[in-house]
Amino acid sequence: MRKNKSQTMLVYATLIAFVVMALLAMSGYIQRRVQGIYKAAGDAFGDEEQR
Repeated sequence: MRKNKSQTMLVYATLIAFVVMALLAMSGYIQRRVQGIYKAAGDAFGDEEQR
């Protein structure tokens, strides 16, 4: 069975939309993770200066 071009384009558009929605849903978690890494690094440097 042969798919036509518009059906293939629709499948790709749906796949791209799904990936974008997943990344948007995860953006809050990713942002908090990056902020936590920066905070941990800052705390590590801050502890060394106080000693």
